[in-house]
Amino acid sequence: MGYITKLSDEIGFSTLVTSGSDVYIITFLRMLRFYGFTGISLVLALFLKEDGYNERYIGLLMSLMFFGDLVTSFLLSLVADKVGRKATYVLSSLVMAITGVCFIYFHQNYIVIFLVSFIGIITPHGGEVGPFRSVEESVIADLCAYEKRSDIYAWGSFLSNLASAFGSVTIGSLITYAQKEYGYSKIDSYLIIFWVYIVISLLMAVLSLFLTHKVELNYHQISNGATSTTDAQVNVAASGETAPLLAASAVVQPQQRKSFWSKFVPNLSGESASAIVIKLTLLFALDAFASSIISFSWQSYYISRKFNISTEDLGGVFFCTMIITSITALLSTSFSKRLGPVVTMVSTHLPSSIALALVPAPSSLKVTIVILIIRAMTQQMDVAPKKVFLTTVIKPSQRTAILGWVNVVKTLAQLAGPSITGVLTSFDLQWVCFVVAGTLKSVYDLGIWASFLEYNRHNVH
Repeated sequence: MGYITKLSDEIGFSTLVTSGSDVYIITFLRMLRFYGFTGISLVLALFLKEDGYNERYIGLLMSLMFFGDLVTSFLLSLVADKVGRKATYVLSSLVMAITGVCFIYFHQNYIVIFLVSFIGIITPHGGEVGPFRSVEESVIADLCAYEKRSDIYAWGSFLSNLASAFGSVTIGSLITYAQKEYGYSKIDSYLIIFWVYIVISLLMAVLSLFLTHKVELNYHQISNGATSTTDAQVNVAASGETAPLLAASAVVQPQQRKSFWSKFVPNLSGESASAIVIKLTLLFALDAFASSIISFSWQSYYISRKFNISTEDLGGVFFCTMIITSITALLSTSFSKRLGPVVTMVSTHLPSSIALALVPAPSSLKVTIVILIIRAMTQQMDVAPKKVFLTTVIKPSQRTAILGWVNVVKTLAQLAGPSITGVLTSFDLQWVCFVVAGTLKSVYDLGIWASFLEYNRHNVH
């Protein structure tokens, strides 16, 4: 029994169990999102190609999706703490549902698809889009003590990857079933997935209503007696942390007139704070660009075309890799506690980057799957440590805005990626994307190591 308790503590399960209803809901909302996002991403490129769109146009649409995510995520993350984090969840979920409706009824109308790709919430890479990520990270950082955050982030990553895995296999099987048993055309069977997306979105909107007032920033400012100049110090005293790198100055500064553009850029105090954010955003932008040229939709398109496999088999391939990713992501919390977040980020992400560059090398599907599995083993093990590091060095009152800013820069870096892939694919050169992406991600890993190794044990207990 003692061994089970020790194991539960080691992998953070006991932390998750005692985290409270708000964390439960947020984690389940994340699982629902990733299930829906994966289903859409699995078939998006195949659906658009079947619907008459050429590869260049598909790439342009994906770039537009990233640009729309850039604008909506940034604006909503800036006002999320003002209008309410709960309200932001509900509104964003409804936008997801409307996006699905537009793709179902207007998929052959190029103008409508262009518009909804920009203002809607849809993803070609199967990962997080919309304002959910920055709001979620801020809420968890407020609800959980520092030493427990890595556990919650790791379990969130594990469960969302698990949901993605089941999304991949069930969506792929559903498409094949509709075609074989009911004689659906490829287009009609793909449209079923958008209906699933709508149902998931509406369920998310309803579940978001059950979040309590504890998810709001004002609750924590009042309960901790925090003010604009002392909330960082109060949180430090409560959690036993040392001062965050981006903490506010203890000296009250005269209020200055803010320019119009200053409202859209996070306010950073001190040269150290600015340097950290600049380094982070540049490195994350490099990694994000690399990810954008091998998005999940383009990966599924490449494997489907190269080996001529069905959506059911395609879903099965990604189910296996995502299950492995889920399990290994859960181990990241243990690595982070022992090695520190920075060392964990680099040592786990670099092997997956190298494996990514090797994906197009084999001519055999089996060997390709082996490489994908090797990549999956460490692909997501940097996620939880990265979130711990970010939420530690950013003071509570600025978390949503700065995390939103970082995510916006990452999205901005992704804009050209899908279009570049579309052009290369039209010339039968999609394999180049995997090599370039793997190389750039390796550079990102080495950059993180060189820039932030000195902060590896900062605030780590």
